[in-house]
Amino acid sequence: MTTKEAPLNLYPDQVPTIRLKELIDGNVDIYTFCSNGKKPLLITDAYEVFPEMAKWSPEFLREKVGNKVINVNTSKTDVFQEYHLPIQMTLEEYFNEIKLDMPTSGRRLYMGAQGVNQSFPELKHDIHFDSLLPDEKLGLKYLWFGPSGNTTGLHYDTADNFFVQLYGQKRWIMSEPDSFLNLYPRSSLSHYPRVTDFNPLKPDFDKFPKARKVKFYDITVDPGNILFAPPYWWHQVISNSTIISVNIWCSTSKLKAEWGALQLIPTYVKTILGHNIFPKQY
Repeated sequence: MTTKEAPLNLYPDQVPTIRLKELIDGNVDIYTFCSNGKKPLLITDAYEVFPEMAKWSPEFLREKVGNKVINVNTSKTDVFQEYHLPIQMTLEEYFNEIKLDMPTSGRRLYMGAQGVNQSFPELKHDIHFDSLLPDEKLGLKYLWFGPSGNTTGLHYDTADNFFVQLYGQKRWIMSEPDSFLNLYPRSSLSHYPRVTDFNPLKPDFDKFPKARKVKFYDITVDPGNILFAPPYWWHQVISNSTIISVNIWCSTSKLKAEWGALQLIPTYVKTILGHNIFPKQY
């Protein structure tokens, strides 16, 4: 086996899980519980608490907001690494196109990161899970709707994220924040400094040899499950089927945000200077 063909260090089912009802019955402050844990947590069986959430489907969206004009991201491949200038169409038109195995445009399409309150106020009361989070922590809520196979590039975010899977199944490949030195993040001066060109689905260890050291968690998120993704955790997200998801950003404490940023300083210094000023560790 060549270096390029070596497998990832994948660890499936290594993220703790807990039923939503168990948290509620225990009178747990869900935001504090998740945020203080500083690790991913899979919260399951939200439909048991909010059966209304099960009504989400492509048909539900088409009937409720099908006439809305939406921004749709395009890509020549199944990986949406950066968001290019989106095209516009109605949600009904988008729905009809992604039903096809190959879009008529010859491009991959993805309706992602659409503000719920801004673009779809009709849907804001249908999420339900956000009612369990403190108002003062709630940030933007983004709607994602796309076909099977769409993938985001490996990246990290800087805020707490509750990712609510409403329809279909997603796969998350995650790695801890301290992996950044081995994941070749782009220059801090680039337009997209929080991403890397290393693709865990097609690992090229000849080009990115240090990535062999990285431990990746492999997480399946089914309908009715919520994945808490802490800030600065690397993640690549793959749609295993047609999906509808809502992610809920929460304001991260200043201390946590600054600590996370401090961890990235060595990478930023290296990329600015253009070489590694830190000695190798053996």
